[in-house]
Amino acid sequence: MPLMLTAATSITFLDSQFVQLINDILHKSPGDVSNGVILNFRDPNYSAETGGHHPVEISIDPEGNLQYVTDFSYVGIPPHAELEKALDWDFDCNCFSQDGRDFDLECGRALLFLYTRNFCAYFETGVYEVTVTPQSQQPKTIQTT
Repeated sequence: MPLMLTAATSITFLDSQFVQLINDILHKSPGDVSNGVILNFRDPNYSAETGGHHPVEISIDPEGNLQYVTDFSYVGIPPHAELEKALDWDFDCNCFSQDGRDFDLECGRALLFLYTRNFCAYFETGVYEVTVTPQSQQPKTIQTT
């Protein structure tokens, strides 16, 4: 049976379109993702100088449970800007982090729902390149359009 994002408790935090989007990507993924997967979404034009859509990383465990959703952004002034976690929802630790400050996951619930809804809208514009990394293999880029 292929890996799918399940109806675990984390799903109640998410926009249903986001769940469908992730499951569609998992369905299209080459190779064996049954041991879990990390999905990386990158805007190839994103930079500290010009901005763009933030990189996003999503991890799903072998049971189909969402482990985390992390949004990265550049911090600092170019040429010394570095990518750092801007937003992080960690379902395994029941923690939400924003700009380095940790909160209970419940504090980030409404923002995650809004974030996943917006993420889907950005994804639909085609700005992201998606890399699927099975937990036990090397990354593989997939065609999403």
